[in-house]
Amino acid sequence: MLQPLVYVGRKASRKDGQARRIAILEATLAVIVQEGIRGVRHRAVAKQAQVPLASTTYYFSDIKSLISDALTYFAEKHLWMREKLEHKSWGLLNEWSPECLQQNDKQQLIQALSDIACSFVQAKVAQTDDCIIEMAFHEEALRNPQLAVAVSRLNEAMLNSIERFLKQVDSKASYIDAHQVLGVIKWLEYQYLVHISAAQYDHQHYGTRGMLKERTSELSQKNKMIEGHLKPIVSVMVANAIG
Repeated sequence: MLQPLVYVGRKASRKDGQARRIAILEATLAVIVQEGIRGVRHRAVAKQAQVPLASTTYYFSDIKSLISDALTYFAEKHLWMREKLEHKSWGLLNEWSPECLQQNDKQQLIQALSDIACSFVQAKVAQTDDCIIEMAFHEEALRNPQLAVAVSRLNEAMLNSIERFLKQVDSKASYIDAHQVLGVIKWLEYQYLVHISAAQYDHQHYGTRGMLKERTSELSQKNKMIEGHLKPIVSVMVANAIG
C-alpha cells in the first residue's frame, strides 16, 4: 500500500475545491508528458487545467509541492496495476501444491509466472504517457530530495512485494532476485519507449519518403526482436529466482 506517501499541498475541504485540485494534478501530469518535469510551472499548469493562476498557487505554494503531490496522485491512480499483478501471482501460487515446488521440475510454474510478468510489462507500455510520467518522476528525483523520498518508498513497496513472493517459491536469494526482477522490467519498459520515440522521430523527419519505409521496417524488426526476447529473458530470470 501507499500509506507512507502523503499529500503536501493545501487540502481542499469542499467538493468543488477537491475537483479543482484534481484538475490541477491531472494538468500537471499532462504537462509532464508534453514537456517533461522542467515544463511544470504554475502558469503552464493553470492553462492546461483551464483554471485561474491563483488556484494553482493557492493549493501549491511552490513547484516542488505540486510535483510531489502529482506523483502521489499518479501512484494512487495506478496502484490497481500492481495489485492486479500481485493477485494473479499469488492466485497462481495458491493453486500450486507445495510438493510440486519442492520438485526439480518447475517448468510449468516458471512458464506461468513468465506469462504473468510479460502481460504486466505489455499492459504498462501500452499506456505510453503513463510510462513517460513514471520515468520523468524517477529522473527528477535525482535533483529533488523531497521527490526522491517518495520515489524510494514506491520502489521499496514494489521490491518488498516481489521479495515476499519469491520467498514463498523458495528463492535462495530473494532480496537479490527481487532487484533483478524489477530491474529487468524497468529496462524492458524503457527500451520499448525508446523505440516508440525513434519511430516518431523518423515519421517527423522522413515523412512519406522512401527512406521512411526502410526505417519503419527496421524499427518494426527491432520491436519484434524486443517482443521475441521479452519472454525468454523473463523466463530465465524467473527460473534463476525459483531455482
